[in-house]
Amino acid sequence: MIREARELSPDVVVISGDLTQRARKYQYLQARNFLHRLPAPQLVIPGNHDVPLYNIFLRFLQPLGRYRAWMSASPNVAIPNGLPGLALVGLDSTRSFTIDGGKLRAGQLAWAKAQFSQAAAGACRIVAVHHHFLTDGSHQATIRRADYLLGRFAGMGVEIVLTGHRHWARAERAECGPLIVQAGTATSRRGKKVEKGENSFNLVTVDQKTIRVTSHRYQADRDRFEPVWEKEFSRSNQTHTNPA
Repeated sequence: MIREARELSPDVVVISGDLTQRARKYQYLQARNFLHRLPAPQLVIPGNHDVPLYNIFLRFLQPLGRYRAWMSASPNVAIPNGLPGLALVGLDSTRSFTIDGGKLRAGQLAWAKAQFSQAAAGACRIVAVHHHFLTDGSHQATIRRADYLLGRFAGMGVEIVLTGHRHWARAERAECGPLIVQAGTATSRRGKKVEKGENSFNLVTVDQKTIRVTSHRYQADRDRFEPVWEKEFSRSNQTHTNPA
């Protein structure tokens, strides 16, 4: 993964959560060391596994205390400018009271809108959220008020929503506009569906007219990640300035 990330030399690396298995100190230290070996800049957000599960005191009183101590002081992050043609916002969807589900608060949406107000005209606006928006017939519900959130993102001119949580890669256009790109599992053995036990990552390429998503999956016999599918989408907001 590190070798191929360096070979690809992306403009930005986005990590959509679940850096640890059970939010333990040694796991955070391992994750931090791993991220330091990946290309920069990076946009990193927490996932539900980054909230302590069995330590009830930390889970409810300091759910992201360890994340803040060893990963980032803020779980909501942004790169609104400085990357040619891109504007990125990462939002923390983890919550103490739910083991699996996630949600976003009104204040986070207002903050995201303020960040995007700094973006250059024509920049591709991208939001990263850990919890998923695409239903897949499983018992795991999507993020709370998924359609409402997608509508709010569309109103901000967001073209891509990057997610994780479900452990298998997808790329689908939402009915209200934004393209949803769901990450698989990069380094663990917790891949699901067609990626059961597999590792993968997505390469998202944006130009003036199109967004291309290429999913790479690890091939053990070749000891490298190789493309397994690719989808291309037309950009939906090429001329926006700062929509409401």
